[in-house]
Amino acid sequence: MRLCPRPFVPLLLALLTAGTIACPSDPSPREAGVLLSAQVSDAAPLALRRADLESLPPQSVSSKRVIERNGARDEQTLVYGGWLLRDVLARAGFGDGQRGARTWVVEAVATDGYRAVFSWGELYNSALGDQVYVIGSQDGKPLDAVAGPLSLRSLADLRPGARHVRNLCALQVRPLR
Repeated sequence: MRLCPRPFVPLLLALLTAGTIACPSDPSPREAGVLLSAQVSDAAPLALRRADLESLPPQSVSSKRVIERNGARDEQTLVYGGWLLRDVLARAGFGDGQRGARTWVVEAVATDGYRAVFSWGELYNSALGDQVYVIGSQDGKPLDAVAGPLSLRSLADLRPGARHVRNLCALQVRPLR
């Protein structure tokens, strides 16, 4: 008999560890206040709190979206606040000059296990890298419980949904094997 369907396990863990964020990539429970872990290859993960992220250059970016309902078309402009993904990765010790990095990938992990992947080339050798953000606020307010406390957005993607990571909890950087 299965009492709890697998997709609900991360949510259950989050409720049981109130004050901390449960992340599928964490080998052990997080300290209170840690929002994001960033791990480059086999190095120890870097635990990032809000103050650590706020020490990075802040970014504010507007994004327009069109919503169509019952034949009516509504255009909205959203303003995201956060940090460039490359800046967060640099804080973790990964960057453009990393030896052999051209064959590395960056995996963004959500608390529910959802994952999105970026190649080194996308982030450091194309215009897309200028538009991938770790988001901490929308329209001047912290993200709601559905989206946050952090999310990741790739605003240059033609279909942004596939690499929109709600409840971002980890960044894992590794070489392709």
